[in-house]
Formats: sequence, structure tokens, C-alpha cells
Amino acid sequence: MTRDVVIDGLRAIVRDDQVPVSEAAMAMADAIRARHPGAVRGLVFYGSALRQGEQSDKMLDFYAIVSSYRAVHGTGFKQLASFLIPPSVHFLEIKDEAGNRLRSKYAIVSEKAFHRRTRGGAFETMLWARFAQPATVIADDPEVYTALIDTLALACRKLGEEARPLVKRPFDPLEPWIRGLAASYRTELRPEKPDARAREIVGRFEARYRRLSALLFPETLPEAEGLSRMFGRARWTARQIVGKPMGAMRVLKAAATFDAGLDYILEKIESHSGVRLEVTEKERKRPVLNAPMLAWRLYRAGAFR
Repeated sequence: MTRDVVIDGLRAIVRDDQVPVSEAAMAMADAIRARHPGAVRGLVFYGSALRQGEQSDKMLDFYAIVSSYRAVHGTGFKQLASFLIPPSVHFLEIKDEAGNRLRSKYAIVSEKAFHRRTRGGAFETMLWARFAQPATVIADDPEVYTALIDTLALACRKLGEEARPLVKRPFDPLEPWIRGLAASYRTELRPEKPDARAREIVGRFEARYRRLSALLFPETLPEAEGLSRMFGRARWTARQIVGKPMGAMRVLKAAATFDAGLDYILEKIESHSGVRLEVTEKERKRPVLNAPMLAWRLYRAGAFR
């Protein structure tokens, strides 16, 4: 199977992922664009609200692809922090026409950085592993839409390539995706159990991942062997070593810049891990100063696995 045939097949799968956007999600997308007039080139809707359906208490997750960080943040600390440690995370709450509360957590990343990192140009897995999962593109410009579809297709290829050293033939077509997603979760500070979370996501979209395997792991493709397998697994080990500190830095940055503040971060951790952390008013007012100790308390309580 030629490279062009594989890429065309991946594009077809990603296009099949595109589902009609609900009124709630579209209202939130419009609100995000209105909040950053002229800066948002497109949005990618993803996460549990997309996978499991929207509920009144469900956070809507988006990536807002912007022309530049300066267009959103101006000049200063937020612009620099977004460039050095993307993405920046924001919170938005609105009411729909019926008066229902809608909440969103959205990440802002520049168009250039999103395409480069999600297509596999980043060593860490945060973008290409996340967007090897189903996601819906929202963009008015056909060229922007097409480029984002291509990027999501290449994210699937990247995760598939990196998952090959983790499996041996014969294997179930779902196994590379379960192993790859679980390995990516282990590189991050996440409250969920990596294997269980990976199995839940792949199982929900079983037919999709079987199609991906048919393209990326045909019987004629040899498994990773010898040095290839060793170096492939070493990359995952290195990602765990690098990923945890990077995750900690993002937590510190979020505590300083995230609009919803420390309480939301702790609420999110509790919803995934069951670990509830009580904080004092002093800690709430100075989240950056107290973040290392709060992170240590959460770690000791088993919030991060």
C-alpha cells in the first residue's frame, strides 16, 4: 500500500469522524470566537462531551487554533508562556437561548504550532496522541478546514508509528491503539488509570480503530524488530521522564493564568481520581506560590498515576 493511499485512507476516516455539531457546542464555539475577535482560525471539538454526549454539568472541550499568540494575549507574560509552554487554557461560561448553563475549557494554540506538533513534530505526545482520537473540526474557511483534517489524519499515523514497537505479531487490531494511548497517558500527570482509560476510548470507537489498523498495520508490514523496537521503547521511556516535569510546569502555568482558577482544577482532578483536596483561602489566593505543595499533596493522595 503506497504512502498516498494510506494518507487518503486516513483522511477518509477522519472525515467520517466529523459529526454534526450540537447547538450547545456551536453556541460555545461562537462565544469563543467572539471573545477573541479576528484571532480564531478554527476550532477542534474533542473530549468526553463529544464522546459521551453533552450533559448539563459536562465541560465542553475545544482547541482554539489562532493566527498568533499576540492576537489573543497581546505582549507580555501570557504571550511568552503560551509560546514556551503551549497551550494556554481558558474557561468560558455562557447561557444558551433556553437559559441553560454551558461551560467550556478551551486551549489556545497558534495555527503554526498546532499543525507542526499534531502532525508529529513534537517529541511529547500531548497533541498527536490526543488527536489520533475522534474530534470534530469547526472552521468557516475551506482551506483551514482541509488543513485541520489533514493534521488529524497525520496524528493517527504518528501514534500508529510510535505504537508499533509496543506490540508483537500476531496482535488484535485494537491492541496498538490501546498500548499507544496508555503509553501516552503515562507521560502526563493524569488522574485516570492509563490502561483502563485507553481501553474505554478504543472500545467506544472499535470500528474506527480497526479501520486504522487495516491501513497502518497490514499483514505485509513487518513488525518493529531489534534496534527499531529497542529505540522505539526507549523513546516512550524518555517521554515519561520529560513529560512529568512538563506536566508539572503546565499545572503551575494554569494555576497562574487559567480563568476559572484553582477550584476548577481541583474539581477536575476529583472528578477523574476521586481525590478531594481541601485548600485554604490563603492557598486559593496564591496558587502559584502554593502549587508545588498542593501538587505534592495530590500526588501523595493518589490523584496522579
